[in-house]
Amino acid sequence: MRYALGALMLGMSMTAGAWAHDVGVSEAVLVEHADARYELVAAVPQVLAHLIQQPVLPERCHYTDDPRARRGTDAVRFGFACDGLRLTSDDTLFLPWLREGIMLRARWADGAEAQAFFPASGGSVTVALSGLQAGSGSWIDAALRYTQLGVEHILFGIDHLLFILSLLLIVRGRAMLLGTITAFTAAHSITLALATLGVVTVPSAPVEASIALSIVFVAAEGLRASPATLTRRFPWIAAFAFGLLHGFGFAGALSEIGLPGREIPVALLFFNVGVEVGQLCFVAAVLTVVFVTRRWLRPIAPWQLKAPGYAIGTVSTMWLIERIQTMFLA
Repeated sequence: MRYALGALMLGMSMTAGAWAHDVGVSEAVLVEHADARYELVAAVPQVLAHLIQQPVLPERCHYTDDPRARRGTDAVRFGFACDGLRLTSDDTLFLPWLREGIMLRARWADGAEAQAFFPASGGSVTVALSGLQAGSGSWIDAALRYTQLGVEHILFGIDHLLFILSLLLIVRGRAMLLGTITAFTAAHSITLALATLGVVTVPSAPVEASIALSIVFVAAEGLRASPATLTRRFPWIAAFAFGLLHGFGFAGALSEIGLPGREIPVALLFFNVGVEVGQLCFVAAVLTVVFVTRRWLRPIAPWQLKAPGYAIGTVSTMWLIERIQTMFLA
C-alpha cells in the first residue's frame, strides 16, 4: 500500500509550497456612489494582485479610470459608471479573478448593505447582483456555496491531505480505517464549531506550525520498525488529537472570508459537510489507486516501502521550519 501511494504523494508534494492550507478566497467591496458611480475593491496582497483582472461590466457601464493605476500594496480597485442608471438586481458582474471564490460586500447609496459568498466556476466568479440585495438568497443557495468551498478547501489543502495520507500508511484493516477517519472527523468538527462561533480563539501561526508538526509525527510513526507503538496500534487516537488542531485550521479558512452573521450557522454546517465530502473522495481515490496498482506491481524492496513516508516527512518538516520562522518574524 505504501508503494502504491508514493506516486500520488509525490505529485501532491511538488505543489505543496504553493497550495498548503490556502483557502483561495478573497474579500471584496462594491461601493455605490451618487450618479451611478461605483468602486469595486479586491483586498489582496501585492503578490496576488496579478490574479485580479479587469471585470466584465454590464453593457451600459464603462470604466472611469485606468485599472492599472489603482493597484496598491494591499488592494486592487476598479472605478466605473453606468450612464446615470444604477445597477439593479438584474445585472451581473463577471470577475476573471483566479481565486476559488469571493466574499463580496455591497454598500449601496441608500445606506443598505449586503454580503454574500460567490464561488468561482470556469476560471471566473459570476456575481449576480440579486444576491446582494438586503435579505436576498435562500439558505439552500448558501448551503451549496459553503459545501463547495469546503470540498475545494480540503482538496487544495495539501497539508490536510498529507496528514490523512500519512494516517493511511499506518492503518491496517477496514475497521481501523473507519475508526480513524471517524475520529478525525469528530475532532475537527468540534474545534471548527468552537472557533467559528468565537468560543475559543487560537492564533493562526501556532496552529499552522502545529499542523505541520502533526504530519511530521505521524509520518515518523509510520517509519518505525516496531509495529507496537501507540500510534500504530491505535491510530484513531492520533487522528482525534491532531484533528483538533486541523479544525482550528479549517476555522481560520472561514474567518478569512468574513462570514455574514446571518450565515454563520449555515456556513459552519455545510462547510464542514464539504470538508467531509472532499475527505472521503480523497480516501476513496487513494484506496482505488492501491487496489489497481496491487494487480500490476512486482514485488518491491523494503526501502521502497518507506519512500512515501520519508517524502511526506521531508515536505512537512520544511513546512514546520517555514511556519516557525513566520511565527518569530511576523
